[in-house]
Amino acid sequence: MVKAGVRQASAIGAFGVAVIATAGLVALSLPRTAGAQEPSPIFNPADHAPPVEGKPGHPVPSPRDAIADFHLESTVLGFDQGIGPAVGRDITYNGKLYQVADVFTADGQPCFSGGSRFTIAPAGGRLVVGLKTAAAAAVSVASLK
Repeated sequence: MVKAGVRQASAIGAFGVAVIATAGLVALSLPRTAGAQEPSPIFNPADHAPPVEGKPGHPVPSPRDAIADFHLESTVLGFDQGIGPAVGRDITYNGKLYQVADVFTADGQPCFSGGSRFTIAPAGGRLVVGLKTAAAAAVSVASLK
């Protein structure tokens, strides 16, 4: 009984190998058509429309493009190492209000904010925070007459 089972398994195994080999030969013998690829058009600047008149030739800075007055490490501002405020946030330092203009790591690695209030550095790296003096909000004073 054991011998019959072994013979049957080997026959099925040999049959399976023959089927796979035949399928491979049939696939190789079928003609193949290469996919046609259209050539890229030649770029000719004369074919394109000229720039729209009246737009500024240089980018207009936004509030997020503020240039820092000075830079400090985030630990000086009271944050743990590797954590700092996100760009655009207002913080106080030495009793004055500042806006965070830029944040980068001391060793040049990328840092991440992801839209949160904080910026983090990889592996607890040192963050350098650029501060710009915040614009004073208009204060309305009531006059007494």
